[in-house]
Amino acid sequence: MKTKKETKKVSPFERAEAKLREAALKAAPGTALGSEVALAKDCDVSRMTARKAVDALVAEGLVERRAGIGLFVRDASAVRRRVVFLAGNLLWEPAIRSGSSTRRVVAEAGMDFELRDAHGDMDSFISELEALPGSGAVGAVVVSPHGERADAALAELAETGFPAVVVDQLFGDDSLAGVSSDNVSGGAKAAECLASLGHVRVAFVGDLEADTVKDRWEGFRGECAARGLPPPLKYDISGASRFADWSEGVAAAVERIVAMPRRPTAVFCSCDAVARLAMRAFAAKGVKVPEDVSLVGFDDDPIAEWTSPALTTIRQDFAAMGETAAKTLLARLADPAAPVASQALPVALVMRESAVAAKETIK
Repeated sequence: MKTKKETKKVSPFERAEAKLREAALKAAPGTALGSEVALAKDCDVSRMTARKAVDALVAEGLVERRAGIGLFVRDASAVRRRVVFLAGNLLWEPAIRSGSSTRRVVAEAGMDFELRDAHGDMDSFISELEALPGSGAVGAVVVSPHGERADAALAELAETGFPAVVVDQLFGDDSLAGVSSDNVSGGAKAAECLASLGHVRVAFVGDLEADTVKDRWEGFRGECAARGLPPPLKYDISGASRFADWSEGVAAAVERIVAMPRRPTAVFCSCDAVARLAMRAFAAKGVKVPEDVSLVGFDDDPIAEWTSPALTTIRQDFAAMGETAAKTLLARLADPAAPVASQALPVALVMRESAVAAKETIK
């Protein structure tokens, strides 16, 4: 009796890798091989699977990526080292700022720059992190999305020994190099600002899952205590997703504040986006900023000066963060045995229209 010969099932990854390998082996060095998007379409696989197939051949030395151009057969005589910049969501304006300065420093060092965006999806962000050691890149600058899952994935990346520097997060155990603002100082500056304007009853609204926001709260609370003010009220708006919309949480916090018999006369928000949401929520309740309540944000993003009223905020320099992170990475590549170096960059108060002197008549 004849039996059918069993055939091994080929996985989507193997199918994409085999197709790209065949094309690369048949072509001369420097030949264009299309793009990851085209590979995914041709092989009927996901974009992530196509990327993993490309990563495997990049690590093997057969294929190279050229940022913004596509895939090419690697020319061994003209190999350039490559640095990856990974952001959880490039719609977050600080990621654009830090990415731009990172790219400049990397280009000045004669290296290629590759931009990767998780598009606001934590699973994609973690997959991108996991792929870094086998990507063929010499190192990476990563913008932290914060949260337990991201922290665990970053810890696993550190264990691999892959050179990486994290933007907007510091690690107490020095397992990874990080560059962030001095968030404790920033929170203290917000409290100092409001206290100097005569505010006594103050509140804090923010996403306290992020380490940076925790530090801002601690700085704010500590400075209030140092000045003899009552403990500030705290409203945590953290949700199930690190990339979720804060609208509902901010609206709920504002509703609780407005309902108080003696409500706070000023609110410090964890970032400018939260401050803008609070401004709208107060307006919906008939509470005017700054006549009825003062607001202070954090970031000094491009929209801060265009709100009505213009937002008083704490400025942090994300361009400087990206530049510092890139230089820190290059220093590690030059001396892998050097101790892990992290830095906290200074912040500054920017006074605008949303914070004014307290009125004793406010209810």
